Amino acid sequence: MYSDDPSCSDCKLEIIERNWTQLLLDWLNRCVYRSKAVTELSFRSLVDIIDKYKNDICADDFNKALLCTDDLEPYIAYKYPILRLRDLYEEAELPKKIYIMTSILLFHCCTNSQGQVESDICKEMRDDEQEIILKFCEELSDMEVTVNNINTAIKEAFEMRNRNETESRIETPNSSMQVMISSEKKPKLTFKSSITVLPSVVTETSMSRSSLEGFSDIACYPVTYGKFNTNQIVMSSDSKDTDVSNYNLDIQKSKCQEDCSCTKCLTSTTCCGDPGRSMVECDQPMKKIISQWNWKICIIVSSAFLLSTLVIILSTIPLWKMSKKPTVVKLTEQRGTVIPDWMWHCDNSFCNKVFRPATNISMYTSMSRCKLLCSGPQLWPQPIGYTFFSKTIVSLATSKLEYKFQSIPSDSVNQYLAEAFKLFLKDLARLEKIDTKSREPLKEPVKKMIIQLDIESDSDPRLRTNTDEAYMVKVDTEKHQVFIKISAVSFCGVRHGLETLSQLILLDQSTGTLITLSHTVIKDAPSYKYRGVMIDTGRNYIPVIDLMRTLDGMATCKLNTFHWRISDVTSFPLKLSKTPELFEHGGYDRSMVYTREDVKAVVKRAGIRGIRVLIEVALPGPVGRPWSWLSDTSCPTKTENFTCNNPLCLRLLMTESVFDVLQNIYAEIIELTKVDDIFHLSDGIFSLMRCNNLIEDRDGYLDKALFRLRIANKGFLPKLPIIWYSTHLSRDFEAKVWEKLGVQLLDWTQNPSEFYLSQFKVIHSTKWDLSCEMKKQRCTRYRTWQEMYSWKSWRNIEVFTIEGGEAVLWTDLVDTGNIDEHLWPRAAAVAERLWSDMVANSSATKFVYLRLDTHRWRMLLHGVKVKPIWPAWCSFNPGICLERIP
Repeated sequence: MYSDDPSCSDCKLEIIERNWTQLLLDWLNRCVYRSKAVTELSFRSLVDIIDKYKNDICADDFNKALLCTDDLEPYIAYKYPILRLRDLYEEAELPKKIYIMTSILLFHCCTNSQGQVESDICKEMRDDEQEIILKFCEELSDMEVTVNNINTAIKEAFEMRNRNETESRIETPNSSMQVMISSEKKPKLTFKSSITVLPSVVTETSMSRSSLEGFSDIACYPVTYGKFNTNQIVMSSDSKDTDVSNYNLDIQKSKCQEDCSCTKCLTSTTCCGDPGRSMVECDQPMKKIISQWNWKICIIVSSAFLLSTLVIILSTIPLWKMSKKPTVVKLTEQRGTVIPDWMWHCDNSFCNKVFRPATNISMYTSMSRCKLLCSGPQLWPQPIGYTFFSKTIVSLATSKLEYKFQSIPSDSVNQYLAEAFKLFLKDLARLEKIDTKSREPLKEPVKKMIIQLDIESDSDPRLRTNTDEAYMVKVDTEKHQVFIKISAVSFCGVRHGLETLSQLILLDQSTGTLITLSHTVIKDAPSYKYRGVMIDTGRNYIPVIDLMRTLDGMATCKLNTFHWRISDVTSFPLKLSKTPELFEHGGYDRSMVYTREDVKAVVKRAGIRGIRVLIEVALPGPVGRPWSWLSDTSCPTKTENFTCNNPLCLRLLMTESVFDVLQNIYAEIIELTKVDDIFHLSDGIFSLMRCNNLIEDRDGYLDKALFRLRIANKGFLPKLPIIWYSTHLSRDFEAKVWEKLGVQLLDWTQNPSEFYLSQFKVIHSTKWDLSCEMKKQRCTRYRTWQEMYSWKSWRNIEVFTIEGGEAVLWTDLVDTGNIDEHLWPRAAAVAERLWSDMVANSSATKFVYLRLDTHRWRMLLHGVKVKPIWPAWCSFNPGICLERIP
């Protein structure tokens, strides 16, 4: 027994850890291996556990796909997100990490088993070991799965055994005597099934049955809907203190007779364990003999009935052949193919839907097959490097998928990559779940898919100004296996490769399986580094869920910068810890505000999709109502009471106290977004009202803002500070301060005689404004996606460098009800121009229409509400709709 002395606590924990390790080894040797013995826990044993019980603990193909790897950390992180195994990264902590992972796999196997795990534990483990395992699972099911809680559950399991042993000693002076533990003195053990465990370990399909239904041996505790009855447990002890691992429990002799046909007995009822068996039957051996004869008679009668039925069926076969009517066989049916009513015909690289086609022309049974072989893969944006596509289709399935992270330069990259690959798997699983009617039998075999991901050198998963986003996707097919390799220098490159791969794998609507081309090579890289979307949330509040969905849409188009203009003269909906007055005075309502947690959630979702979040605060003026609490503000015209006659024209004074506040804002934004190499300082002149003297009141702003930004960024100036281009930069001093830094161009009229942009790094947005063109507060027109795709004159401007471009959306007439239709597909058109500008067509050709329409359907599957580019009929008959387009 353990001492109650606190000085003995470390010794106690060490003993428990040693005994639990031995129990895990016993479980491995008896249940997992059986044919060999292991003496220590290892990563190899973790993989062997999964190989042994994968089919038993995985309720769907998605979970099986996640387990098809030697690296189990992504799967454990997916199932138990707060376990934080990544904190155990030191080499000295490796044994502890394996210890925790083995423990959690035992718990996961027990709570998700469909029978095999429980059966093996019942047959191979001792009674006392079973009780400890069950108590451990019961305790952990009542808590969130963390490292500390796992250790607590293990400790509770052993201490429960210790208490039981103590009670048996009190009741039995003679230690050599076996005694029954009465139900009054020993509570029943309740093992948590997959129905009652915490949400972090529950899957939708694992909620269909109790995790204990497989326990049926007499050596196991009787089952009463997921609970173990401990009334029959007998304990033995001796006179001296013993270790917990030496406690030996035996199940009480069954109340059934030794020759009873029952498999087990329940003391709480009169049933012998099997439905319909009573204790009276168990006490009368003669009834067992009668029962055996009844079974023999039933078998004989059943066999005779089946034999007579078989004779009747065989005798009627000639009649079936005689009565069968002759059928007309089509030309293709003679080759074993039944032609459906609707098929797809390839005509000049376009797939058109045809009803009951003739048999002498080339046809495809599904749109996906036709697109892959006739039109080619419909990738968006179009790759700019070398591409090769074969003309052979292979069938795939997530249930036959394996993957391997070949080269990972850091643990943080590994975490990002695991999450990105999980999104890729979800995309494939989403395709497989689409209900396709009248499926045909699968003619070609489903091949095994092996995916290898290789990140060469970049140890930072964040998107930086110097991040290499190039990638290569290579698909090879050999016999029954499809090998897919995605390689890149950075995480962002591999993520782009996964996006391209997801566009290469389609659903065959005729068979319900995934298909792709047997051999593919794509070498791709973006034309420009900065490819963004700006959303203004100051004029109208946009809920976080809409921003999240926008990030999903951006990822499908390989856009990499979410420019979040979070404030305007009308509101400041960001709750900052150091300047809470802005939220108090600037929010429309307390429900229309972004908390720090909201921003972090957006940043996390963006990072996994290879997107950085760039937050802009509208400064230095007009700043409007949110800054009315600050004394260092000015207004061009005042009323008779010396108050500002138009609060929307309020602007900040260039005082040190003002820049103290701005420095705090800069520091908190960098902390929240984790982006320290690029920063938007605003300096725009955007106002809902006509305000005077805005340029004159900001002299010296750029110089002081850069100085304070350097301090906020821990002494380093970001590589690319950005401001909106305005006439403010036409002044010599301001232009010199901002030389070779970034400007975003929104209003620009082409004038070759002027070279005023030659000293700046430019981000173009002029013709990519997604908002309505306003005249006299009225919406006059929207630019079409064709206009945005075709705008190319920006390449002729003489600048220091072109960093890229950005589609901008001002929310004067936009909120949660119509944000998607304003963004998409026009932002997707901008995305291809920025990624594929070197090879993209100068105008929207018929093949651009075709690829964009296909991409629209992909985005709809991601939940993005994309505005259609034509009637749905044209999606099925594009060749006819595009006859007049060059």
